Amino acid sequence: MTSEPSMTPSPQTAPSSPATEAEAVAVPRRPARSGTRTAVAAGVGTAIEWYDYGLYTVAAGLVISKVFFSGQSAQVALLATFAAFAVGFVARPVGGIVLGAASDRFGRRPVLIFSLILVGSSTTIVGLLPSSAAIGIWAPLLLLLMRVTQGFGAGAEMAGAIIIANESATPGRKSYLSSLAMAGATFGVLTASVLFAVTSAVFSAEDFLSFGWRIPFLLSAVFTGIGLVLRRSMLESPEFEEVQHERQRGELAQAHRNPLVAMAKAVKASPRNWVAGFLVPSGLNVTSYITSAFAISYISGALRLPGSYALLMSCAVFGSGFLALLVFGRLGDTIGVRRVMFIGIAGALLLAVPYVAILKAGAIVPIIIASVALNAFGWAGVAAAHTVLMPALFRAEYRSSGLFSSRELQGALIAGPTPLLAAFLVGQLGGEPWIVAGILAAAQLMTLAGIFLGRPLFSAEELAETPALKGYAATPTAVGGAR
Repeated sequence: MTSEPSMTPSPQTAPSSPATEAEAVAVPRRPARSGTRTAVAAGVGTAIEWYDYGLYTVAAGLVISKVFFSGQSAQVALLATFAAFAVGFVARPVGGIVLGAASDRFGRRPVLIFSLILVGSSTTIVGLLPSSAAIGIWAPLLLLLMRVTQGFGAGAEMAGAIIIANESATPGRKSYLSSLAMAGATFGVLTASVLFAVTSAVFSAEDFLSFGWRIPFLLSAVFTGIGLVLRRSMLESPEFEEVQHERQRGELAQAHRNPLVAMAKAVKASPRNWVAGFLVPSGLNVTSYITSAFAISYISGALRLPGSYALLMSCAVFGSGFLALLVFGRLGDTIGVRRVMFIGIAGALLLAVPYVAILKAGAIVPIIIASVALNAFGWAGVAAAHTVLMPALFRAEYRSSGLFSSRELQGALIAGPTPLLAAFLVGQLGGEPWIVAGILAAAQLMTLAGIFLGRPLFSAEELAETPALKGYAATPTAVGGAR
């Protein structure tokens, strides 16, 4: 594998000059408040973008099957709905690979702006699409196209927000500030759930299915405009700026134009770290979609409970998840993110079987309590802590290519198909949901394997000044930081 030739003379041949000496000065550290501002801007932008992406998650079991797949049996329509859900995740690694290379070449900030435009516009268009009763097969086809566009943009969003927040965070608040990217996403999905609950309460069931459900989707245009203002005011990551300085001085090769070559570089640099980057998000992603998309469809479909119950559960799950993320983010700066991840994995494994037993019993209050508990203890801990671990698996010059591709391929192959797989298996087993406990446990064990497999790149200096890194050892190749 060869890299593109640098346009800057090498350090050995470049003539000495005042300009060259000036360029050699390291990029100064920014005030602590700039890291907080960047993390907040990343989190708020992520909230808006995941409001868009989360709308489909909330609407999947309540509206999409009836509007875009009408005329089919309930089981076929539900499977088609979750197939469209999975399509968005299939598009995400494509976006992750392409936009990851762009992030390593042009910067974290411009890619996050572009991804917001893609997701926001496609979500707004979904709110304008005619139903299958009006235009037939074109309705689900256009829905799939928008899901592909949405997924392509989302392939850069979460991982990109994690990276820029992590790279900009002050050492003493590394865990908390990095976790704001995940907290923003959770708040976005919570907002989508609340608006769906409000609109379903305001309109009759017939009017909600006819046009009321479209209102939250159309509001995406307004929220996207707000997000663009925030993203444009966000500062670039200081670690990426240092990489650019090193490229200008000829100390680093220029970034690859070919996204596949850029991803290959990240994989080749440390295959075990790339595989770890694939495995670590498994538990948190699967748990999240079981307690949201699958549980909502199971409540309204198999249990035949009112849709308002499902929306109430969704609000409770994402609301408690948002608060739990902030708690675990702060806890990570106290006891270390490695221990926080173990707490989350243990919580999910202990709660998997009781959760399914309560789900099967069919009483809505215990279901809501169990979903909140599983999400808060089995998801939030790992979700908060992995925002520190994942970026450290890759050096800054190819970090986006490595993290985007590994994380989003996991989403396409594991997380995205989970609601579809769970719904199919439960249907095949005559409505018995016990297989869901096995899926939850398997995903958590994949995360555990990723934690032990990965070799995060931490320097001795980072370990000394960053409380969140307790329990990790310095990496000889991490001279000067996690690059």
